[in-house]
Amino acid sequence: MKKQTILWITLCVLTACNSPSGNKNSLSTSDSTKDLNSQRVRLIGKWLQPIPGMESEKQGFELYDNGVATSLNIHTLQYDKWMVAQDTLFLWYHTEGVQQVSNGVDTLIIKKLDINNLMVSPTGSKTADQEIYTKEK
Repeated sequence: MKKQTILWITLCVLTACNSPSGNKNSLSTSDSTKDLNSQRVRLIGKWLQPIPGMESEKQGFELYDNGVATSLNIHTLQYDKWMVAQDTLFLWYHTEGVQQVSNGVDTLIIKKLDINNLMVSPTGSKTADQEIYTKEK
């Protein structure tokens, strides 16, 4: 619950900070919107990584254009929806088949994104906690 409150406050602040107030700001907001849309388009698709200890198997998630997200080969953690803002990927989830059911939002800082690779790290984590995903074609 605390993470969701912080997320919404952060999104409100980001939205307020990005509101255009003149021609120069409108241009940069337009450029920023294009970059964000480009980043969003690059994120759409299946992102996979080897399962630790079972490197021949892969796990990850799929991001759809309509904002829906699904888990791939992760049975207890189910993604529901996604959003990107600036350099941050938000993945809403719920758990199934575990003793303590929960839901929340994974907040991931995008360190690298190109047509084939996605490198993310959870907010507040160390560099060693980075996760690398490869886009499945």
